[in-house]
Amino acid sequence: MDPRVRRTQERLRAAAFELASTTRLSQISVTDLCRAAGVTRDTFYRHAAGVAELTADALAAELQEVTAALGADAAIGDGERMLLEHVRTRAAVYRSAMDPLLAAPVRAGLERSLRQGLEQWVQQRPGIVPAAIAGDAAAVSLAVAYAAAGTVGAIEEWLRTDMADLDRAVAVILAASAGWWQL
Repeated sequence: MDPRVRRTQERLRAAAFELASTTRLSQISVTDLCRAAGVTRDTFYRHAAGVAELTADALAAELQEVTAALGADAAIGDGERMLLEHVRTRAAVYRSAMDPLLAAPVRAGLERSLRQGLEQWVQQRPGIVPAAIAGDAAAVSLAVAYAAAGTVGAIEEWLRTDMADLDRAVAVILAASAGWWQL
């Protein structure tokens, strides 16, 4: 990637995080973000469709870096813990995207990341898939979508709390998940 493009993306993402840490995402204008990043509107629109999309992309990029460290030998709960640590680190940004649920681009980014992780989990451990859906790619995709959306719903609820006990949140999410994911 061209270093100038990378620097511009970094400035835009940093500005999005800075503004979203103190202002509702829906209240941040492109003008505000451009001013904070020191770029023109034209430059902004070459990198993003809108403020929520830019913020969602920035969060997804961070989350991808975090989850890339998760190896094939990961234990159950490791992925959830890494995800929740990321959310806790960026809690102000995620909370600014809630009205009362996460803004669609932010929610979609979280779900996409979770789906990828769950699909990888199933690929690495095909024996965990229940006989009722084993061998049926559409059924496995349905189970993955259900688990991902439910986890995002749990994250939204967790964001409404003080988020003090990460271990408890991981344990509750795992307890609420279908048991076969944990085999």
